[in-house]
Amino acid sequence: MTTQSRYPYQLKLYSPNDPDFMVHSRFSNPIFPEDDLIISTCRGYLCFTNWAIEPNPRGRYLVGQFECALPYLKWLLGVMARFKLRPEQGGYPPPGTMYDIVQLDKENELYVFRGAHHGNNGLMIYVLENRKRHSYINAQMSQEFDLYDVYLEDHGLMQVLLDIQQQYEDGQLL
Repeated sequence: MTTQSRYPYQLKLYSPNDPDFMVHSRFSNPIFPEDDLIISTCRGYLCFTNWAIEPNPRGRYLVGQFECALPYLKWLLGVMARFKLRPEQGGYPPPGTMYDIVQLDKENELYVFRGAHHGNNGLMIYVLENRKRHSYINAQMSQEFDLYDVYLEDHGLMQVLLDIQQQYEDGQLL
């Protein structure tokens, strides 16, 4: 007997040898040095993948993968920019606005939470969640990814995302 997941959609698991995945950048994880963050596109999706340098005790390299349809990237970049602005500049109004959510189709519902990661010395993060796509680690959970500001600000990830958005707008990524 199989159970139907509340999160029925998935792309496919990143693999370093899969020609469908175009890797745009790879970062050494400044928070968890045993993992790398891989930014790739595949079949019209942007993928954030945490990939372990060494396999875990069960022989797996995947730590986590989050998929975002490329048409959502512009929205995501806008949300991230609004979190940096004061309300009078068009940012999210206080008090307590800590998230935004959008659903443009049945397979993708993106949720972005902004806050401090208390387990990692209060470093600021964006928690990205696709509430319609299941986790590759646990099919009963949605895909979720912690995106630390240190990637965006100190390691060039924001520029990588802007470049991917431009390539998408120019028709170079489908």
